[in-house]
Amino acid sequence: MTLKGERDMNSPLLSVSNVRKSFDGIFALREVNFKIFEGECIALVGENGAGKSTLMKILSGVWPVGKYDGEVHFNGKKLSLKSPVEGRKSGISIIHQELCLFPKLTVAENLFLTESYPYDGTPSNKLFERVRWNAIYERAQTLMNDLGFDVEARAIVEDLSVAKRQLVEIARAFHHKARLLILDEPTSALSQIEVEHLFQVIKRMKRKMTFIYISHKLDEVFELADRIIILRDGQTVKSLNKAETNAAEVIREMVGRSIKLTERTEKVIEGEPVISVKNLSHQLENNGKQILSEISFEVKPGEIFGISGLMGSGRSELLRSILGVQAGIRSGTISFQGKNVDWQSLSDAMADKVAFVPEDRKKEGLFLEHGIDFNLTISTLKENVIQGGILDLSSEKERVVRLIQQLGVKCSDPKSAVKVLSGGNQQKVLLGKVVALSPKVLMLDEPTRGVDVGAKEEIYEIIRQLAAQGMAVILVSSELPELLALSDRILVLREGKAMGELVNYKLTQEKIMSLAAGENNGSCS
Repeated sequence: MTLKGERDMNSPLLSVSNVRKSFDGIFALREVNFKIFEGECIALVGENGAGKSTLMKILSGVWPVGKYDGEVHFNGKKLSLKSPVEGRKSGISIIHQELCLFPKLTVAENLFLTESYPYDGTPSNKLFERVRWNAIYERAQTLMNDLGFDVEARAIVEDLSVAKRQLVEIARAFHHKARLLILDEPTSALSQIEVEHLFQVIKRMKRKMTFIYISHKLDEVFELADRIIILRDGQTVKSLNKAETNAAEVIREMVGRSIKLTERTEKVIEGEPVISVKNLSHQLENNGKQILSEISFEVKPGEIFGISGLMGSGRSELLRSILGVQAGIRSGTISFQGKNVDWQSLSDAMADKVAFVPEDRKKEGLFLEHGIDFNLTISTLKENVIQGGILDLSSEKERVVRLIQQLGVKCSDPKSAVKVLSGGNQQKVLLGKVVALSPKVLMLDEPTRGVDVGAKEEIYEIIRQLAAQGMAVILVSSELPELLALSDRILVLREGKAMGELVNYKLTQEKIMSLAAGENNGSCS
């Protein structure tokens, strides 16, 4: 099977033919077919649950031969991997969204951890031989210099930025003689400047490697990819040449329907502010560093108030400071429904009907091992308790069913563990968990991070509906299109300071970025 857009070449580096993988009779992959040629950068896109992760596990050896049907050929030979180590030896490496480095070790130690002298990229069984420290530091620095990476071989990994840690992973893959490098959502924690540098690295490295680039961000896909391979419901549905397609077609093929983001219209929010912040500053106790300085804003019922800024600008810290969960000393005034408040914990804020959706849903937001029903009702158990301290299971079930329908959570059973859901459905459950509290103010920190484009628009609609019901929404996002699609006003931060507040009518990304970069400031309408 040759998909539209496939190159007519005889010797692909990677060929995937009729690959299928099922779990308990449910297909995660069915009839996956595509080819990749030497020196290409291929974007692999699809909604959460489309099969991208399962496919990558097959290509990297996590799912060994015999655990799936179909054939994979790499570099002219049938690929019969039994482990990720064999995948690495064959010339396939993967850099996961969660980087796999030892933070307490140096860059050089991470590069040569599984090797012994002469440190040539070959795994060794002689790891207890004497370490030749001068050799590993010299070879590591030479490798970094040859690749054009500004990374010191003796640096401790935990002291590096996320961007530089990714460069270490790329250098390690190159040192291990990888011919195909898979990058899984590599920019999720990077600033715009760091993203641009990573793109330059990938473009330069295409002379030495072939790339599979997995991302939900279509602007990145169109920046980097030669071709775009689309998965939907475990199948390859299209292989498109970048020059012959556009974002609308890619989205349509990903979700099986057209999606049109709602355009902003001029809007005036009436009423008194439900929350008001005046001259809020925040200082860390351990080193006295000022992370927020003299920030003021207010949000009215039914308003979506966006907060923008580059990484390190203080976006998330602002929400956490208001809620009383940011380490350090807060000063300034916070007023809620006309009264000054001094929240010292999330429990204090929740008692006043203020809810928070954290950036990291897996670590801070959800009980992954527990059921959907448990997660949706854990914060409102008291409301389902009847006389004698007995839980009204019927009432609880009705609430769960209502929330699942309201939020459009796709699941086979409300008692299924949250961990088996796609990222988009996990995020809906997290939203449902806080929406069940009927908050007056909802604070959202990166509410669609790691969520595919179809689920993203569904979450946007949920947020709009909540605001339409009179809820005040404060939205932190690193994605400017998201802020422009949702926000009524946008506060732009830079290095912990407010650079300006913008009314979202005929507003452009360029205007927001100019404030975030410190080119000008002020309040604009």
